[in-house]
Amino acid sequence: MEGLLQGSAGGQPPITRAFRAHPAALHEIRRFLRDLAIGAGLPDEWLEDVVLAVSEACANVIVHTNTAKVVVTCRFSPMSADVEVRDRGVFRPNAPGHDNEGEERRGIPLMIALMDEVTIREGTSARPGTVVRLVKSQPRRTRDGAA
Repeated sequence: MEGLLQGSAGGQPPITRAFRAHPAALHEIRRFLRDLAIGAGLPDEWLEDVVLAVSEACANVIVHTNTAKVVVTCRFSPMSADVEVRDRGVFRPNAPGHDNEGEERRGIPLMIALMDEVTIREGTSARPGTVVRLVKSQPRRTRDGAA
């Protein structure tokens, strides 16, 4: 599956790593993200937002699909975070057994609240593989210095 990060801005190439789609892998995914983000100089005030949003996307893969792995592709810099989470599953926004008002349904709204841009390309039965892209970037400054 071709990634969405291919045309994104930034000097460094994206780094991709596959993890097994299991709750025990979430700790490893968060450590991977933190290490890359810190190494790239991502602002401290963004670090936990990015890690939490990506962790939620990965948890959705684990809980709502039967895919064997989750693939995380990152491009971090001091000015931006661009992360893609991919699976080979089918997007099911109203999975059976989940209450739309319950805590299980807060992942996507949380990602939207934490990030500047959230894009979801839904996997279907005919074309499995959901892709979630999460972007956080520095606000652009005007001539007078306002964001």
